[in-house]
Amino acid sequence: MSHMTIYILAVSGMRYAEAMGLTWDNIDFNKQLFLIENTWDYSDSQEFSDTKNEQSVRSVPFDNRVAHTLLAYKEHYWTKNDDNRVLHGVSNRAVNTALKRMVKRNVHPHSLRHTYASYLIFKDVPVASISKLLGHKSILVTLKVYAHQLEQMKEKHHTEVRNILSDLH
Repeated sequence: MSHMTIYILAVSGMRYAEAMGLTWDNIDFNKQLFLIENTWDYSDSQEFSDTKNEQSVRSVPFDNRVAHTLLAYKEHYWTKNDDNRVLHGVSNRAVNTALKRMVKRNVHPHSLRHTYASYLIFKDVPVASISKLLGHKSILVTLKVYAHQLEQMKEKHHTEVRNILSDLH
């Protein structure tokens, strides 16, 4: 269960509570989308809760490989539960421990969200799109949090601008 949680966090950029609130009804296999509509209050009430902000209600795409992995997990490892939650019965502590064991250093599940965003930045996904995928309240939040990655892309973009200008002459 911890490994599937880590996997979902890594391929979606979801917040931990969002992943915990994911139900099978929130996974659209036809359109290949995670539909993030609520969270799970894993530390207090143990019930569904609202997302962090209005923008956090969103859809996040996934590919065929993720779909296959989710379906295999559902068939072989998932346990039915009253809430139909995908990641039922896993603790934050267990996920933390499993992740640290996997990467052999002190990281946290939220690090996977940053890795997801950083990877999209390096693959030239527009920052406005990344902001929407992450459910940030505004693009300014995304720009602030990932400014260092955007700075690293500066020389690549300078080269692209030079090439565009060369094409104009």
